Amino acid sequence: MNALDTIVFETPIVRAARFRCATTDRRFRDSGPAENCAVVFPRTAVWLRYADAPAFVADPSLATIYNPGQEYTREVISAEGDSCEWFGVTPEIALEIAASFDAASYDRVERPFAPRAAPVDRALYLAQRALFTRLENRTVDRLEAEEAIVSLVTAVIARGYTEAKQSRKSDDARRDLVERAKASLSRSLTDHRGLNELASELGVSPFHLCRVFREHTGSTLHEFKTDLRLRYALGRLTERSADLSRVAYECGFSSHSHFTAAMRSKFGHTPSALRNDLTTT
Repeated sequence: MNALDTIVFETPIVRAARFRCATTDRRFRDSGPAENCAVVFPRTAVWLRYADAPAFVADPSLATIYNPGQEYTREVISAEGDSCEWFGVTPEIALEIAASFDAASYDRVERPFAPRAAPVDRALYLAQRALFTRLENRTVDRLEAEEAIVSLVTAVIARGYTEAKQSRKSDDARRDLVERAKASLSRSLTDHRGLNELASELGVSPFHLCRVFREHTGSTLHEFKTDLRLRYALGRLTERSADLSRVAYECGFSSHSHFTAAMRSKFGHTPSALRNDLTTT
């Protein structure tokens, strides 16, 4: 049986790999416990449930966080299955990172990372895509790569602790609504449903959905969906053979010009410029 992980860079202290698991793979629901202290950047959306914790949507808007031995299961959202990249560090480095934010980490040395996920802004998302591409292409010095991976993991853990403090202020019903909304948006990146249809599917009023989603995520539903489309598109930009107009269409944009304007607005560059940066750095 083929391996789900493909290691693209490894030294005694860090690792970087891609993970691919199709929905038809018998390991999709449960691929076994995590083996690394790692942060994972999803490309597609899945429902994840860590042992003894509520399910949540893992999509390109966040990074998921793992300790060795972490048990979890997944459920289908995207027909593309579970597609992601991950960056790992040794348990010793993981403990130092975690302890810099929470001294209680020393009481759980075998599982130092307390947060289960962290929101990822556009700058960090783009940075990890660029780093992974350079690691794949072997265009990065070992020292630079190791330092960049440690820095990337630290940035995610920092966001994870901040998010954990904020989420404690939100009740379970609201968190559940937001997760179901994220799952619905992830399943339908190319459709053009209105607010009323989405609210009806989720069993709430349009006003309630808008208010709760913005309070919890800091963005509107439309902003969140556009951001997901753009992050999905970033993954396609590294495919030199992919036609940009086709990428725009597959990501739900009405035209190449609409795609270009959105990418420039959110990431500060045109798709062609980002493609050049991601494939030549």
